[in-house]
Amino acid sequence: MKRNTLIRQTLAVLYLILVINSVDAQTGGALVKQWGEFGDEPGQLKFPAMIAADNQSNIYVVDQHNQRIQKFDQNGTFITMWGKAGKGPGEFNYPYGIVLDSKCNVYVSDMNNNRIQKFSQTGEYISEVGSYGTDDGQFKYPYGITIDENDVLYVIDAFNYRIQKFSTDLKFIGKWGSQESIGFKLYMPHELAVLKDGNIIISDRQNHRISVFSKDGNLIKRFGDFGEAKDAKGSFFSEPHGVSVNDIGDVFICDRYNFRIQKFNSNGEFVSLWLAPGLFDNSKHFPLGITVSKDGSVFVTDHFAHCIQKYKIVE
Repeated sequence: MKRNTLIRQTLAVLYLILVINSVDAQTGGALVKQWGEFGDEPGQLKFPAMIAADNQSNIYVVDQHNQRIQKFDQNGTFITMWGKAGKGPGEFNYPYGIVLDSKCNVYVSDMNNNRIQKFSQTGEYISEVGSYGTDDGQFKYPYGITIDENDVLYVIDAFNYRIQKFSTDLKFIGKWGSQESIGFKLYMPHELAVLKDGNIIISDRQNHRISVFSKDGNLIKRFGDFGEAKDAKGSFFSEPHGVSVNDIGDVFICDRYNFRIQKFNSNGEFVSLWLAPGLFDNSKHFPLGITVSKDGSVFVTDHFAHCIQKYKIVE
């Protein structure tokens, strides 16, 4: 019995050493927490997509193949969930994007139902907008969604090759973009965010680059190029997906098929990067969605490992 106790104590010490070393050994970001596994029980996930944080640093995850939203505290403790497969209010058909407004209402792009749904922070259905089509307020597969400081929603209307804008009561405000003007030949981007200066940053997945537009859709700049494998330098991407901006304007991008996160400053200059491995191994994970909480922690959805990873920024 004493020997078993000693073994457990030794293993516990080794665990702490490994965690501390994992935090201190890597610049850019270090993994400090991971939760979730494949399944449909509370706290389990099936191919999580985008992710968002509220002003209390609670985490909202699009649990895509379970057709639901899950809410956790910042340490991964399950709080609540809502949604099921279907077309009715509060139901989903492969949801994708998620964002919260200044009052902590939750907006979800219900991709295959071609609509945006609005909920309270506890999951009560409020309203929706959208149907399949090309008119204002209609969609052909809405993907990423974000919101600016004035609570204006921006939605990627993927196969209409445009961005649509809505108020928080889901009234259509405006639109911009086309296949020619935005410049995407095969696919629209998957995710977008609002920069510190109010411009819109978009991950141009198929072209392996990042584009920045004004709120009215004028192209400001593009950066990035295709680069893959472990020797790919910063600012090179292999299908960038999730994008998030912290309170001081730093930009974090999921470089999916390079299995890493890249960080840029508010001017779009490369700062650092880090791999997204498992806690104690060198397995390749697939970072998809990303958000930054008020305390600066970075949360990433791992689409194929069915988990959430929390990172501490290490300069």
